[in-house]
Order: sequence, then C-alpha cells, then structure tokens
Amino acid sequence: MNCRGVSFVFSGLILFALFTTSCRSRKPVAVVAPTEVKPLQDRSVQELMDRLDSAAFKSEWLNAKAAVVTLQDGSETTFNISLRAKRDSLIWISISPLLGIEVARVLITPDSVKFLNRLQGRYQASTFETINRLLQLKVNFEAVQSLICGNFFAYKKNENRFNSVYIEDKFYVLSSLNKKKLKRSLEEKDPNKPVIQDVFVNPAMYRILKTAIEDQKINKTLVTEYDDFRETPYGFFPHRSVTRVTAERELEIRIEFGKVATGEPQEFPFNVPQSYVRMR
Repeated sequence: MNCRGVSFVFSGLILFALFTTSCRSRKPVAVVAPTEVKPLQDRSVQELMDRLDSAAFKSEWLNAKAAVVTLQDGSETTFNISLRAKRDSLIWISISPLLGIEVARVLITPDSVKFLNRLQGRYQASTFETINRLLQLKVNFEAVQSLICGNFFAYKKNENRFNSVYIEDKFYVLSSLNKKKLKRSLEEKDPNKPVIQDVFVNPAMYRILKTAIEDQKINKTLVTEYDDFRETPYGFFPHRSVTRVTAERELEIRIEFGKVATGEPQEFPFNVPQSYVRMR
C-alpha cells in the first residue's frame, strides 16, 4: 500500500471511525420492523430528534480491534485496525495488514489530524480540510464521532434544517427536505436545493439504520448503513457497518468489530521519529 493509498484509506476510516461497546455484551439484536408504524404527532421532527438523543450510544473510553475491507477503483484491500478513543476528545487508530506489522498510525482531535506512514518514514499534521479534499465531502470531528456509533448529527447545521418525518418500509425517515418537495426530489434532480440528509430510524429502539447525505449541486453522496446491534450499558451499538462515498472517486468501507472493551482510560502514543519527512 503506497503513501497515497494509505492516506485515502485512513481518510475513509476517519469518516466512519470506530467507537464501540463492552465485550461483555455480545448478543446481536435483529433489526425487525414493527408490523405497523404509527405516525408521530404535529411536533414529529423534534419528537423524533429527542428520541434519537435519548437512545444514542454514549461511552467515554474505547479500546477495540476490527477487521476492515475497503473497495476503491475496483481494488479490494483487507487489513486490521486497533483503535482507542476518548469521547469528544481523541481518536487513535493503528493500521496493520493481516501479518500484523503496523503500517500507519492516526491521531484525530477536534482541531487536528496527524498521520504517520511507517512504510515510507513520513508524517503529516493538518486539519480536517485534508480529509475533506480527499473525500470531496465536508466532515468534522463531531460528524466522525456520530458516524462511528450510529448517532444523529446534522451535516450542515447552518444550511440544512430537518423539516419532515415520513414512513418508508415501516421505518421513520427524518429528512431535511420539506414534505412538499419530496415527490419532486424523487422524480428529478434539483440543482438549486440544499444538501439533502435522510436519517432512517428503527421505531422499535430509535437507533439509526442508515444515514444518507446527497449534494445534488456537485453530485456527491455519502451513505452509512448499520447492522448487528448489540445491547450495552451505553445503549445499542451497531457492530457491522458499510459506508459508501460516491464522488469523482468511489470508496466503500466495511467494518466488523472483534475484540472490544470500554470503561478504562487509554493512552494515545504518537511520537514522530526525527528521521521522518513531513508530507505536504
């Protein structure tokens, strides 16, 4: 995996990086739609957002391992990651091929993104703009942290308000698109409307099954789907996920967690050897 390839994979991992739950609870929960979904009342948008917040997965510390498969430009890459995290503060990722030798290390904070390339003796220190350029979408630490554990977030807070709730396939859909514009949007592209964000919610436990973001002005989409929910002291957490980014380049990331533990403070070692060359 060359420097550019590692950087692109690392950016994708950050986009759907990795919070999870205690290894003490490992029973998967089937996502089954109720036979009937009752419409929410007049304050449906705020009511659903409140319920999403109440049911959100919340954990302070994480130490986890996962298997990752990425698909990019017709090429498949399989590797393992170790991850440590502190909520709202730090995400630390070590990337290794199947043989177990570390090839890259990442440290993410709300203000910075740092990257070590072990293969070529290089490092990079920048902001989320680096990820945004590679993925051709705008993300920040809050969005990453929410995508990690399947919690709700607004892609563009200042531009997009959630205006409607409707029912599709027996699940709630919380949408930034007004109900009156929904049919038109489904029939044809409208380059004048803002970014559309749809959040598909299981009404049995109010956990997010899919988050879909579409920017029709620049023809870019981001979709994350969640599966294998497991109950923990911190709420239901999805242990399998698929993220797809469609832009000038397409990227798919599949993640499945193995060893996972929470509750203990973690260390986040990230030392740059003097011999490393800084990447621009």
